[in-house]
Amino acid sequence: MKENKDAFEELVEVVRELREKCPWDSVQTHESLKSCLVNETEEVLEGIDLLSRENDGGNLCEELGDLLLQVVLHSVIAQEEGLFTLDDVILGITDKMRYRHPKIFSPDDKEAVSLTWEELKRREKERG
Repeated sequence: MKENKDAFEELVEVVRELREKCPWDSVQTHESLKSCLVNETEEVLEGIDLLSRENDGGNLCEELGDLLLQVVLHSVIAQEEGLFTLDDVILGITDKMRYRHPKIFSPDDKEAVSLTWEELKRREKERG
């Protein structure tokens, strides 16, 4: 089995190659992919329901992969457009989760630890 990092890097390379060589993938835009993103999100929700009903995680695993493809594809397109990179997306969500979980990542910051998720979210937006 491949290491997670290697598997993720391989997915990114596959998406980049599809953007270069596939007639369908190469012309997609953020706008044209909106319906795909909605569809894949709905299929993840169905996968969660299936997991709850039948304790079968196989479908959920597949659908999460399809949703991950959407995230990578949008990020690759954004990089092509000079907007942001996949690393920016990853670093952004990493920073956000650290900021919004001060009890875990900043337990000595008594003020931050006392704030609710919504208060942390508001402060985060205020600081830009």
